[in-house]
Amino acid sequence: MKTDRLIGILSVLLQKEKCTAPELAERFEVSRRTINRDIEALCRAGIPICTMQGAGGGIRIMDGYRMDRTLLTSRDMQMILAGLRSLDSVSGSSYYRQLMEKLQVGGADFVSGRDSVLIDLSSWYKESLAPKITLVQDAIAERKRITFHYYAPGGESVRQVEPYYLVFKWSSWYVWGWCLTRKDFRLFKLNRLEHLKMLEEGFAPRQVPMPDLSNERIFPANIRVKVVFEPDAKWRLVEEFGPGCFEEQEDGRLLFQMDYTDEESLLSWLLTFGAKAEVLEPETIKEKLLRTAEGMMYIYRKGGKLMAQKELALYVAEQLEPLGDIRYIPMMGGWLFYYREKLIGGIYEDGFAVKDTPASRRFMPDCRDEVWENTPVALLPCTILEDSGKLCQMVREMYPELPAPKAKKPGKRRRKSDGI
Repeated sequence: MKTDRLIGILSVLLQKEKCTAPELAERFEVSRRTINRDIEALCRAGIPICTMQGAGGGIRIMDGYRMDRTLLTSRDMQMILAGLRSLDSVSGSSYYRQLMEKLQVGGADFVSGRDSVLIDLSSWYKESLAPKITLVQDAIAERKRITFHYYAPGGESVRQVEPYYLVFKWSSWYVWGWCLTRKDFRLFKLNRLEHLKMLEEGFAPRQVPMPDLSNERIFPANIRVKVVFEPDAKWRLVEEFGPGCFEEQEDGRLLFQMDYTDEESLLSWLLTFGAKAEVLEPETIKEKLLRTAEGMMYIYRKGGKLMAQKELALYVAEQLEPLGDIRYIPMMGGWLFYYREKLIGGIYEDGFAVKDTPASRRFMPDCRDEVWENTPVALLPCTILEDSGKLCQMVREMYPELPAPKAKKPGKRRRKSDGI
């Protein structure tokens, strides 16, 4: 542990012109006395370190000093080379390979042996990602602002940012910088950037906090989901969450419970399992999956597009046909449905809604509580039932005291001789 700290202190001093003992103590989470002992140890190792007292003083390495590579073990050098090689996989250049060759000159024995660590940080978006990384690196080095079009879950925007760090986290690349729009430090995902440019306008360095990239900070979990998966989905659960993420049930299915922060990502992930996943909780996720599945069903059943309102009205009318006495008319930007001249529901936007009655609550337990917007009556958005018999029974019970339909008067029969 001490050796790692000594190398770390030396690395800091090589990068910074001057540093104080309190700064080093805070960085390495040790006391000032420990830092003083470490500085003495480095001096005994032959590293020319100078200390200056008073205002403007500190610890520094004498000008012209370069670290002797023999301070690093063979294993240390192998890890450094693996890291450098991984950066070339992102940039698509040979800069880091050339740097590795410089480190290896005259040290074939020092870094001998086959490479045991291979790191590839490139992604499917390497062709578009590499130029972005290069541009952001240049902007950081030159202290120039960048501008870009950004796509976020909350919408699109054009941002200007003072960039400070390139960050690789959660298998993606980000830029950490001061956002002039939000007046705060923000993290931007490179794959969501478009029209990225470096501006001529420079900026004065700010006191930059290190980004808190803990999962709890960035992705605070607030959705507890409980899902039962089919046995053949086990490999995916193990790969993505580890072997302890589920409980095997008596029937062989897998009970999975996890906390999520992003509802859209959760829904997308669950849909990739198709019918191999059954959501038990929460009800809101079950309802949204059902609506998504219905939308997909309409797309593939109706020639590649969602039903228009008129098509949807015809579809509902077909389901209610066994009742008779059903009438529907266009009104208020949608279609209203009547049963024996009593309003039962309507088509609004791209869904079917029924009047709020005890019968609708019983037959449509997935009804949302809010009233459908822009309607003169309380209509509850709900799923369209495939079971037309169940739908008809619900409509009958919505108005149980309605009189029976009037019998139609028989028309006057024409005699055959009445023909032309």
